[in-house]
Amino acid sequence: MPLPSARVLIRGCGDKRFIRAAPSARVDYLDLFEDSLRRYGHLMAEAPDPASARRIEGAQLEIMQEVAGDVDVSKPLDEVLEALISRGFLEEAVRRIAAAMGDSPPDAAAAYQSLRSGDLEDRGAQAALLAIQAFARAYAEKYESKNGAVEWRGGSCPLCGTESRAMIRENGDYYMVCPLCGYKWLVSKGRPTCPRCGEEERLGVYTDRRGVVGLAACQGCGHTWYIVMDELEVPRMLIPLIATGAERFRRALPEGGPWEGAQGSRG
Repeated sequence: MPLPSARVLIRGCGDKRFIRAAPSARVDYLDLFEDSLRRYGHLMAEAPDPASARRIEGAQLEIMQEVAGDVDVSKPLDEVLEALISRGFLEEAVRRIAAAMGDSPPDAAAAYQSLRSGDLEDRGAQAALLAIQAFARAYAEKYESKNGAVEWRGGSCPLCGTESRAMIRENGDYYMVCPLCGYKWLVSKGRPTCPRCGEEERLGVYTDRRGVVGLAACQGCGHTWYIVMDELEVPRMLIPLIATGAERFRRALPEGGPWEGAQGSRG
């Protein structure tokens, strides 16, 4: 179920499991979440508001806990989302997210309709997106606990279908991280490959001396994506935001190449 993307709205949980975590663990996690935004916010394409993001993240964690018992990972995510909405979870989730955003509760049905139509300028639609994201995260967290990080040769999330441009390296292997549900999947072992066409040889990575993030480019199909070069101790769902810092290396791409990117071609 690919939903309209809104990079500035993406907030998220990390590798730890918080659906049944003790309150003290949640506080520790939220401290890490906020600190990570302050530490790495300068790398992000859009400057974050750490305090506001923390409130929204806290609301999402509460929603994830509330719906966890109704999430059945033996079914596709689309069916699970439809079931959660039909059981009335969306109204309370939208109300909770809107409160975290500092807004009055919108009409959940209207907010969801605005989201479906792609009107992300509407604050109600933004709240609905973040509520749906919390549902998707609960599903992904439960799925990963059961199945681990599956091997999937592609740039679109095998659970929710959202395209990712964020690659991470862990113990020498390369994974993509979904910016919507937070699931990570194994793309290649030992060396990076293009998540779009599978090319292994004709790849370039452009970075700077610090080497925190890099812009990867495939000379085979022209696809470009971001690689977080360091194994950062940050919540996983901040990875796609931090990775956007590699966009500044786009000017280093060779002239005349068939490059494309998340923010358009060079100009």
